[in-house]
Amino acid sequence: MARIRRRTRKHHFNEEHHVDFFGERLIVTVTHTPSVIRRWIHSIRFFNRLRSSHPLVVGLGVQWTPGRSGSDPPADILQLCVGIRCLIIQLSHCKYVPDILRSFLEDRTITFVGFWNNQDEHKLERSHHRLEIWRLVDIRDYLPTWLWKCSFERIVEECLGHQGVRKDEEIRRSNWGARSLSDDQIVQASHDVFVCCKLGVKERVWKMRA
Repeated sequence: MARIRRRTRKHHFNEEHHVDFFGERLIVTVTHTPSVIRRWIHSIRFFNRLRSSHPLVVGLGVQWTPGRSGSDPPADILQLCVGIRCLIIQLSHCKYVPDILRSFLEDRTITFVGFWNNQDEHKLERSHHRLEIWRLVDIRDYLPTWLWKCSFERIVEECLGHQGVRKDEEIRRSNWGARSLSDDQIVQASHDVFVCCKLGVKERVWKMRA
């Protein structure tokens, strides 16, 4: 798995990292601050209107800590990605989430794309912030049928030509409610949603009929 190359900015409420993905530099913001979330969404909407010829496609992932809060723990982390810009929201540390995040998730013009994400909506609804999503699809549904039950690593290799991009089980089951996420957590979380966004655009998921 690629490592974080450079941390560009950090203060008490916000961390910005550069994460490598086979030569592409992802700009990853880790935050629990409403103003940072608000600013990220505003910038994404602005640049999408300027530069994109298709409706907005957003890679989305959710992380939780197994064993925390009983047998059905709520979401600790919400990951979003558009293009090379990723946002990792530490839900378990947010005092509140801005209304713009709720309206963004419920926007009927946006398609959110994940992978093996049958629990994600439920986990977000179970979180302290009670988040809801309008349209969340699983990228596997847009791929050839023989790939439907394949691993994340195999799908990335077959569809994008990159080897070794996997979801490490130890990282997946780690403490996502920690105040400071590890480099491995940030890399895995950002790669996850970047791949989903990239494949969502490649497969033109906005063509889906509700």
